[in-house]
Amino acid sequence: MSTPVDVNGLGDSTNDRAVVNGTQTALDQFRGTPYTQMDLQISRPVVFEERWHRTPFIEFFNLFNRNNPGANYVTNLAALPAPVNNLYDATVFCLNASCSETKPITSLRQLRVPAGALGDFFGPGTTAGIPFAAQIGVRLTF
Repeated sequence: MSTPVDVNGLGDSTNDRAVVNGTQTALDQFRGTPYTQMDLQISRPVVFEERWHRTPFIEFFNLFNRNNPGANYVTNLAALPAPVNNLYDATVFCLNASCSETKPITSLRQLRVPAGALGDFFGPGTTAGIPFAAQIGVRLTF
């Protein structure tokens, strides 16, 4: 996670890692679980007459019905939906505009906010992918 302020004092705030509760976050620390999906097709060609072939098949999509939350999280500390108290060292979430009501940041998991299927461009959304599905069919060749 990055921050829009110059944390390291080098005069460039475009690549500074966010500091949460006094500890600087690591690169790739906020990546989610990798997308994994197993699809399977089973088919068997059957020849009847000399010119006609039929191939019945069954296809399974997301065979193990794995939930894929994705790895698209908000990457900038200032872009979180609940603002933090300090962009140099975030310790609490502000629950109102004056930051008089706060909620402490006790875990970095609290900062994992989904950014949507294709990042922030389309807004918050789901990256769960498709649930288990199956279909059967026949292919005719002549």
